[in-house]
Amino acid sequence: MRRLRIALGALVLAACALSAAPAAQAAGETVTIGGQSHALSGTDVRRSSGYLVRYTPAFGARTGTNAYGFEAAVVNGVVTTVADGVGNMAIPANGYVLSGHGESRTWLRARATVGTAVTVGTGTPTGTTLLPDTGVRTLRQFTITNAGGVKLLKFPAVTANIGKGPLEITGDRSSSTSTDWVGRQVVHRTDGSTTTLPPTGATFYYAGDGHSHWHIRDFDSYDLFNATGTRLRQGEKHGFCFEDNTTYRDWPGSPKHPDVPLAPVYTHEGSCGEGLPAATHIVHGLSAGWGDTYPSSLPDQGIDVTGIPDGTYLVRVTADWQNFWQESNETNNSASAQIRIAGNAVTLLSATDGL
Repeated sequence: MRRLRIALGALVLAACALSAAPAAQAAGETVTIGGQSHALSGTDVRRSSGYLVRYTPAFGARTGTNAYGFEAAVVNGVVTTVADGVGNMAIPANGYVLSGHGESRTWLRARATVGTAVTVGTGTPTGTTLLPDTGVRTLRQFTITNAGGVKLLKFPAVTANIGKGPLEITGDRSSSTSTDWVGRQVVHRTDGSTTTLPPTGATFYYAGDGHSHWHIRDFDSYDLFNATGTRLRQGEKHGFCFEDNTTYRDWPGSPKHPDVPLAPVYTHEGSCGEGLPAATHIVHGLSAGWGDTYPSSLPDQGIDVTGIPDGTYLVRVTADWQNFWQESNETNNSASAQIRIAGNAVTLLSATDGL
């Protein structure tokens, strides 16, 4: 009996070892289809939410995936079979299967058709990477409002992109009821190709500030400091939906940006899942040389200063304060203003920005 228990225990341990998900491979490999690239989550690993996985014959006869994905069999670098919403695709003996879930499913489904060429590797793309460079324009036009016993320091803010390429962000979730969004950055290159980077940890939520669209949570931070540098308050606003509505060319005193699109690319109508609370895929964007103005009239566009005594304070607004997104310059994301509060009056003493 003791030998039987030992044998059974060994079998259980072996089964657990087989069922455990293998560790994902080191980052760096990408899948390229039609000049567009996407980060590979791993090879012969269990597909998880938002993953793009390559399954080779070493994994087994089939992918073992569920039906919530898109799969494409590839032989000799060409797609031979595709299946959407099926799962568990047979792995060709002389090829592999690409399997995508969530945003990766959307990306793969839009590009992998039978006969399409596919490459997987770590080779450097031929085009030059065009990274964004976000920051906040000089802070101005401070006012104070009082309503319902709440004293708000109100001011407009312009988040701008002075980089060579757009800040393009996609959000994806597995269903219209899921709250588990996956945020990724799409990086553009001079040859017209793009690469979708791995998930960043960014989250999204619907509505807020009187708007019916999806917001990136806490892209910008709004902070109030006292004279000794202690942070006293944070901004009321936590959701941001970016769009091209202010051109860098039009800013007084600003140099002419050579890469500014003449017309907005990321518009109010096409960005952030406007009017689509059940959306499973959304896009946020800010073109090179464009800014997104948040007027002070918007709800929550300010800092609650109720109970703050009269005095001199520093207001700081920082774009991408969590460093979720790759930029060409990570040191110029903040704008600061020194102000004096006296009752319901506020005076701007000085202002600087990193742009």
